[in-house]
Amino acid sequence: MLYEYAVEPEAVGSDWQTCRYLIEKFGFDRGRLISQFPKQWLRMVYEASAHLQPIDRARVTEILNRSKPNIVRFGREYDGTLDWTGNAIGQQAKEPFHAIIAKENPKALSFVVRAEDVDEGHPLMVAPHNWEVPRVGASLAQAMAPLLKTAQTIRFVDKYFKFDDPRYKETLRAALALISGFGRSDIRCEIHFADHATCWPIREIEIRVGQWLRGVIPVGMSVVLFDWKEKSGGEDFHDRFLLTDRGGMTIGAGFSADGPHQNAQIGLLDPSVWSTKMKALDRSATVYELADCVLEVHSDGRVERI
Repeated sequence: MLYEYAVEPEAVGSDWQTCRYLIEKFGFDRGRLISQFPKQWLRMVYEASAHLQPIDRARVTEILNRSKPNIVRFGREYDGTLDWTGNAIGQQAKEPFHAIIAKENPKALSFVVRAEDVDEGHPLMVAPHNWEVPRVGASLAQAMAPLLKTAQTIRFVDKYFKFDDPRYKETLRAALALISGFGRSDIRCEIHFADHATCWPIREIEIRVGQWLRGVIPVGMSVVLFDWKEKSGGEDFHDRFLLTDRGGMTIGAGFSADGPHQNAQIGLLDPSVWSTKMKALDRSATVYELADCVLEVHSDGRVERI
């Protein structure tokens, strides 16, 4: 699972060893993400480290700079009249964090973990790397939500993605609606599929896909389509993934919403595997053969070669 944690700036900035110990517990591959709560969270950590010697404060800065991809902002409200702890506890009644990590827990709250008690075995730090969700568009989108909400490049990878199939359109619609609802305008959404026996030729897709995806793509958004072919004796194009510039996950049997009677197996990708898969689908990559045109489909049904 991908869990969001509120981490007290004072705890992270207390000393560089604690900073390193806490930060290394987080990452998209680890199933734990640090909430950028509030928007000025990084600055608050820097300020909390002001008492450190210059060399140790520089270490804190370096650790935080490396960790930025694992710090996520979901637009949570923050009351400037309250301190950080009051805001974090207040959020638990509205939209709970998986847990709050703080220097102290004087009220012995069940959802607060003291920084000195953080370890992989703590019940609130256990984050499964594999789980199942119903094969329903909304459920699949929710499983992908932390990546969809924070990434700039999003790649839906499914050899058998069918643009005319309501099951695939259900998941795509739910995922794009989630992105759109979060107010993101800086993202690039791509669908990567591959030739197979029942696949429409790319030229036929070019003619029809604008109509197929009308009403699926939110206004102001577009989706870029990549049609690949496996090379003889080369890498297989079979596994299904969500790949982004932040991290990735496997999507079991793919993006087809076959109904709540079936489950999709979701798995977090190790950074080395994610990086390899991501690079293999760059337009200039040579792992697979790319069709002679790449298509961009707009919300109004326009289709362009790019």
